Amino acid sequence: MGKRETWVDCIKVLACTLILVGHLLQGLKRTGILVLSADRTFNYAFFIWFIYLFHVQLFFLCSGYLYERSQKAGSFKDWLSNIGYKLVALGVPYFVFSLITWLLKSSFVDLVNIRTGHLYTFLLASPALAQYWYLYTLFFLFLFIPNVKNPKILAVILVVFSVLYIFSAKFVVCFVPYSMAQYGFWFVLGMTMQSLGFADLAPKKRILLLSLVLIILFTGLACALYSNGYRATFTGWTIFLGTMACLGLCMLFKFIEAAGFESKAITLLSKYTFPVYLLHTIYAASVRTLLIVLKIRNIHIHIILGFLAGTLGSILTAWIFEKLVYPEFVIYPWKVIGRLRHKTSS
Repeated sequence: MGKRETWVDCIKVLACTLILVGHLLQGLKRTGILVLSADRTFNYAFFIWFIYLFHVQLFFLCSGYLYERSQKAGSFKDWLSNIGYKLVALGVPYFVFSLITWLLKSSFVDLVNIRTGHLYTFLLASPALAQYWYLYTLFFLFLFIPNVKNPKILAVILVVFSVLYIFSAKFVVCFVPYSMAQYGFWFVLGMTMQSLGFADLAPKKRILLLSLVLIILFTGLACALYSNGYRATFTGWTIFLGTMACLGLCMLFKFIEAAGFESKAITLLSKYTFPVYLLHTIYAASVRTLLIVLKIRNIHIHIILGFLAGTLGSILTAWIFEKLVYPEFVIYPWKVIGRLRHKTSS
């Protein structure tokens, strides 16, 4: 595996934080806690549109990057073994937490910030009803995208997915091709970055300058488009904007890493990004519902307590599960299986 790449930790923490904030604000608005004037409604809508251009995309990019880094292009048997591994690693938390969310939503209408429906639809036919669709989509990306090491082949796959992205609406009738068309580009972009040697970038000033230029251009162009009435998603403009944002942020954090700056806090927090992703809506929505029952509707209290519950509650739960060993299976099944195998063998 080689040395840990701390820029990936920074990206994961940033993306996870934005996802939590986005879900928190959407939940508060849906339940009527967040009441906005016309000007603030515009700002809120822009913020949601803005972060959705790149925050989930960063997760897919990191997944593709690490996939290309950690896996070898091997035989069909190797591929089948990897798919079995991913089925357990992604499938266990997906089904466990999707089922918990479905049960909570079915029992308490305002508890979770999603719609509900039949269990089959919720789990398989339309997984986008909960944030766990990321795991569902990621598995199929591992299933269908070969782990090639040739940058030229990856470039071709990248072009194919860029076209699929723009025409993704054509696949809306079936979630798997629909979500793969929308997010496969970012997964392959991460693979391509790794294949081209992104890990070896030196801390040169031109890298920092280029990253800042990309981030500034992305922000300025996004503001200009939205101010002029542009609201579209999954178009040529949005893939262009998302690419600028993702590359700019990755290069910025890579420069910081290459320059020797490290943060123990970021490294620690990155360890818990997956549990926070899995649990944040459950904790934040529970706190929101409790405050509503207590007739507390102050928006600042809701935001602060919701954010703390989504982060600290998730981290504490993951820490307790790790200490108890067996409960951690629902988050990291292979980690628990490995510990049990080691215990048995010793």
